[in-house]
Amino acid sequence: MAALQNDTSAMMDAYKGAINLLKYHQKKNDLKLFTHTKIEQIQEVKDGCELISEHNHLIKCKYVIIATGFEAGQFLPKKVMSLLSTYAIISQPIDKKMIWPHRSLIWETAEPYLYMRTTLDNRLIVGGEDEEFYDPIKRDDLLRNKIKNLERKFKNLYPDIEFITEMAWCGTFSSTEDGLPYMGPWKKGEKKLFALGYGGNGITFSMVAAQVLRNIILGKNEPRLETFGFDRPQK
Repeated sequence: MAALQNDTSAMMDAYKGAINLLKYHQKKNDLKLFTHTKIEQIQEVKDGCELISEHNHLIKCKYVIIATGFEAGQFLPKKVMSLLSTYAIISQPIDKKMIWPHRSLIWETAEPYLYMRTTLDNRLIVGGEDEEFYDPIKRDDLLRNKIKNLERKFKNLYPDIEFITEMAWCGTFSSTEDGLPYMGPWKKGEKKLFALGYGGNGITFSMVAAQVLRNIILGKNEPRLETFGFDRPQK
């Protein structure tokens, strides 16, 4: 068995990162947040966009940025992604001496793929075993078998580490035909902009999307739209 090692990857708590970023701008820039506000309709007008909430409130703005993952489909003219179910397990804390060197993030590029990483309190997270998404009930029904498969795959790689599953979960993510995300307007010049980190690398692509959308709003040239825009060539 062989592997490639590099030092260009990292891990973070995406939830804490997002919350702290919002808190930072609340304090520094007086950012206002309105949670649990469902938008039923978005329409472009002469000087920007108008949004209608589920309680019929009108919101006016110059630009709208939609970054709601696969739920953004309701604001797109057609479907641009497929849904997949993914599974993960986390172990009870283990002796830190048993953890592999450098606490490396491990990714096996098989089909289905397998990934492994560690936590600060010396737990092991193993995930993968993706399936095409049908509905939440069928997805959850597969969880018990997926736990066994992930435990077996881990034991094949690390037979000397006792992995006792303490928690398991499953979720849904989106994938595209070419594996790349979508960002920018559906059509050039529109004020409704999308930041959709499809493809399983949402944290990285969200940063790219932030740069791309900023340049669009500022009227700057953005060559990355050729790669990530909705009108890019497909297979």
